Amino acid sequence: MTHIEDQPTSVYRLYTRGGRLLYVGMTNNPEARFAFHALTKRWWHLVDKRDIEWHPDRGTARRHEALAIKSEQPVHNAMHAAAGEHDTPLRDARSKLSTLVDEVRVKHEPRWLTYFGERFIALVEPAFHDEAVKNERIANALLEVDPGLYARLAGDG
Repeated sequence: MTHIEDQPTSVYRLYTRGGRLLYVGMTNNPEARFAFHALTKRWWHLVDKRDIEWHPDRGTARRHEALAIKSEQPVHNAMHAAAGEHDTPLRDARSKLSTLVDEVRVKHEPRWLTYFGERFIALVEPAFHDEAVKNERIANALLEVDPGLYARLAGDG
């Protein structure tokens, strides 16, 4: 029997009738996976089109899946969706919140909660606003990372 890592593995994309990408996944048995999704995914009724591409092994498929999720931004994927080292997908935040708060406190750096790769909530130290207003280095870094938040802190938005 062939080990699962050595089996041909597919990367699949699920689309709405209008062509919006809902989900990217990987499996060595697409029909079984689709049946499972039909039972477990609230959004399954929106799926109108399925594209399947096969890869020689699971490792290759895993790399293609990760790249597709990051670059194509499907609506219902959270895996691989964090944008950077200071980002945590929102679905993981509850279990990691105390750790994230400790990191903000100890490292004096913001942490972000992301929702499908988009920064949604910033965790910062309580004194961050006052320091950001006075400290040009922090203000410039914030302007680069999140111009909208910078504008709100600066009183421009």
